[in-house]
Amino acid sequence: MQSELNDRFQQHRSKLSRSELAVAEHLLAMPLEVLIFRSAEEIASETGTSDATVIRTAKRLGFTGLPELKRICGRSLAATTPPSKRLEQRFRATGSDMTKIARQMFAAAQEALKSSEGLAEGEELGQAIALIEQADTVWSLGIGTAEAVAKHCAVGLSRAGIRTRTSGATGFSLANELVDVRSGDAIILFHALRDMAELKLIADQGRANGISVILVSGVQLQALYADKVSVVLRCVGVPTKLASWNLSAMVIADILAYGVSVRNPAQAIEAKERLATLRRGVGSAD
Repeated sequence: MQSELNDRFQQHRSKLSRSELAVAEHLLAMPLEVLIFRSAEEIASETGTSDATVIRTAKRLGFTGLPELKRICGRSLAATTPPSKRLEQRFRATGSDMTKIARQMFAAAQEALKSSEGLAEGEELGQAIALIEQADTVWSLGIGTAEAVAKHCAVGLSRAGIRTRTSGATGFSLANELVDVRSGDAIILFHALRDMAELKLIADQGRANGISVILVSGVQLQALYADKVSVVLRCVGVPTKLASWNLSAMVIADILAYGVSVRNPAQAIEAKERLATLRRGVGSAD
């Protein structure tokens, strides 16, 4: 039985209707490795209720919805189950029918994006865009697989007329990169989950040297770094790993780049024209 879910059930059970109680008890009886793969539609079918009842039950239990319920309950699975075992569980849950797998993966991607949309705050996005606009140089950094997102963000910002540099370095290589960061610059750091010495270093350097730090991370790192960086923008993946956190982070990167462009149209148009001229020089243009 999942302790987090059980705690919330005990706290809120008196508020549940008969059908919501049936859904909650069904969720409690389900192994974690099964629960994280279940959709609202499947749970509704198994309990003789409706999608709306399943979603309402998750909210009655104190979650923002079914995605957050699965994400939080899945953390204990990630903490106690070796990665190879989790991969075996994923294979069993999805089967080998590629039509079914594709449908599940598209659904997981939609779930990740919808959940991330719910976390996006216009005020925080506006603050981040203002810091980018004011910076001499914007450093777009990504740790691990998030390096691809950082590069994508740097390309988008450069097309909006922002001077950028990008890196996926860690350890001593990151220290070498940070030597060039100056007061008045801004850093956008993409990293999903695990706290690392590199995150602490960047946050400390930002505070000590007048460098704005925009952290794009998951919810857990937001709680750790909210008072240590300039802005935290949150986005999520899904506990099944059928959709990457990078997918949601990529959308955040696009929002930042477009936000700069739409607030500085003359600058963005000039950058676009220069890019078109350069492309013609190598025989390519939009």
